[in-house]
Amino acid sequence: MKRARISIFALFLAAFFLSSPAHAFNSSSFNGTADFYAGAAPPPGLHLIDYNVFLDIKKVENKGQGLTGGDGSLTAVAFRPIFVSEKGLFGGNFLLHSIIPILSVEANVTAQTPGGPVNVEGHDGGLGDIYFGAGLAWHTKTWHWLTVLDVITPTGAFDAKKPINAGNNAFIIEPVVAVTGLFDNGIEASAKLMYSYHTKNSDYIEAGSGLKGYQTGQAIHMDYMLNYAVTPKFKLGVTGWVWRGLQDDKIGGTKRPDTKDREFSMGPAARYQDGKFALMGKYVIPVSAENRIEANQTWIDLVYSF
Repeated sequence: MKRARISIFALFLAAFFLSSPAHAFNSSSFNGTADFYAGAAPPPGLHLIDYNVFLDIKKVENKGQGLTGGDGSLTAVAFRPIFVSEKGLFGGNFLLHSIIPILSVEANVTAQTPGGPVNVEGHDGGLGDIYFGAGLAWHTKTWHWLTVLDVITPTGAFDAKKPINAGNNAFIIEPVVAVTGLFDNGIEASAKLMYSYHTKNSDYIEAGSGLKGYQTGQAIHMDYMLNYAVTPKFKLGVTGWVWRGLQDDKIGGTKRPDTKDREFSMGPAARYQDGKFALMGKYVIPVSAENRIEANQTWIDLVYSF
């Protein structure tokens, strides 16, 4: 009999869950950390973003692993220091950042087995998988863009005997391109495009079959934002993300059919800025999804420039 195992990482981060949260399971890459000014790097200096995220998990699905239902919650706080240099290369500015998530997650998952449905409950918490990234940022009057190479490291705890883990025990190599258009009529359009390559979690053991090693398939995903400046300090808009798995996952070195995932999410967002301080909030829900954790996500982010 197979015992289902899921690994949920929230953030991001807010910005990911984490796939997270977003949050996504079997991946520490997540959507949601980019919205307002996604492609517009801040001015030279040191900046700090504090993501505060709550996921109300409505469904857990991965047909290839026999996961057909479930619910739960995830709460995460993630700290993102960002340093932007005065100078760089090719007319841009150097950019360094990190995302350090601390999370608590619990879930009740339904797994289909040869003996019938089985409920698997679990919880975990603590330090998640940390992001490190470096890149370049450019600016014109209207258009702003950046490119970054992120590496997500397996700093979160992982125990093959536990059904839910704070970490995924694998590296993720993630190139990023983001762009923002700031127009004279007060409209902003932003997008952040990511490509995630997952290495193998060699410590994973599938109960029942005894197969060792789990590798999440490669994925392409994007955060998007469209907003309007109601006043010079206050913006209102719509934000969300798109996730598209490009491959089925591998278990024991063999592709597991029907594990490729997809998601489209959307929700309202607001931002208030006063000098060096900014406050952002958003509520994002899944519009359509397959083989994903589906959750209503509430984000409250604080930004401070030193």
